[in-house]
Amino acid sequence: MNINDYRRAMDRIVPDDALKERIMNQKNIKKKYTPARRVLTVALAAALTIACLFTVAFAASPELRTAVLSFFRMEEREQVPNSSAKPEGPDISKADIGELVKAQYIKMDKYYSLSGDLLTDLTWSEDHRTLEDAKFWEIKDNELVPVEIDLHTQQMDVTYGGVRYRGELYWYIRDGVLYPFKGTPLGVDTQPEDQWYVRAFSGRTDALLLCVSQGRQMEYTETSLLYHLDTGETEELFAGVDPAILTDSDGSIWSPNANRALITGRASAQYPNGREWLYDRETRTLTDVSTLGGAGAEFGIFVDDDTLVLRVYTYTPDYDCEAVASWVYDIPTGRAVQTLKESPIYNEQDEDPYGIIPFYGGWAMEIGQDGSACLINLVTGERTVLENFTFQKNIDFWLNPSGSKLLYYAKDPETGGFGISQLGVIDLEEMTFIAFDREGYENLHEGGIVWENDNTISIEASSLDGETQYLLLYQF
Repeated sequence: MNINDYRRAMDRIVPDDALKERIMNQKNIKKKYTPARRVLTVALAAALTIACLFTVAFAASPELRTAVLSFFRMEEREQVPNSSAKPEGPDISKADIGELVKAQYIKMDKYYSLSGDLLTDLTWSEDHRTLEDAKFWEIKDNELVPVEIDLHTQQMDVTYGGVRYRGELYWYIRDGVLYPFKGTPLGVDTQPEDQWYVRAFSGRTDALLLCVSQGRQMEYTETSLLYHLDTGETEELFAGVDPAILTDSDGSIWSPNANRALITGRASAQYPNGREWLYDRETRTLTDVSTLGGAGAEFGIFVDDDTLVLRVYTYTPDYDCEAVASWVYDIPTGRAVQTLKESPIYNEQDEDPYGIIPFYGGWAMEIGQDGSACLINLVTGERTVLENFTFQKNIDFWLNPSGSKLLYYAKDPETGGFGISQLGVIDLEEMTFIAFDREGYENLHEGGIVWENDNTISIEASSLDGETQYLLLYQF
């Protein structure tokens, strides 16, 4: 396992192409590193950081007392719907699981997506570049209510780095939030002009982030521009940055207020795991992340506007990642405090794996050789033992957009797709851990799982014959 493998593993998701598009158009997510997934990576990271994770209590010392959090497994099992009878349109039903979790099951005749709190039916042209029709429904309890949306469209035409990027841009504003999107042409007919995507930018409704890219595989580069919806003009976000650094960058990750960014450099012979720079828009300064606080970190993660979690990895002679250490870094003062001493990395390919699983954000989990699990707050250094819980190889965790909850799910390796046999959430504010077993999941092909917002999880699935689609929503 090398560092890029592990960075991908931190995202805890393997979505298909349709789910990638949903993720890129959400306000809440990350990804990067293998070029085929770089666009998804940066979107996921940016959305995680755009929603400010929490107010930081800066660590005075990582040597803190260990708290205990008990795992509660609900007696009631979920009965997963699995009828293959295709409806004429979207149809919704609901269930309460153990009086603690509310589930909504949307059965569909084809793929529909979620955009904020709206179910959407988007009909694209054959080349998937032009939107031909759009329908929206608001999900209200056990009913789908049609909603009229003021949908805007604009022909985007931007030239950057000698490449002309063109295409139809779409957006709407709901409850003060901008929802931009575009088509996703795929396959051999994809043109250089199609290598762009958009996402909402720091709560603004008049402008958005336009991310443009060039090249493929090891030659992939990407940069971000501020695109003004009223004029169609773009604004350079990296003023004063050495063009050679931008030419060598495969993306950027923004702080919640968008005053700072982490610019990621693609891998090279000199830097096989890439590099990162911290850029300050106000001072127009660029700092190599490896020099921050003297920690020698390879990359950083925004916890809030002024705070980074820095990680340092060590490697085997074959350059596989074997250990990690972590510091919390205060950007205004330059102060760094170590909150995780060098510890073995958890590698599920080992026969009896144990060690650290870093999540994207300010948390990690330490797995003992006996399967015991301990949450680590990488900002404060505090540890919390998960009582009555044993970690296994088929288990995954994923942090929500604000960093307040951890999705927990166990996968059945005997089924196709995710095959989620158990689902739950760790509430990091209330310090509770609840989960429930699922029955009937083996009769569906579950293709992806994602946080829709801080409290809602969705599972995308289809009947085994592929004729009927499902969107399963869970509110914790």
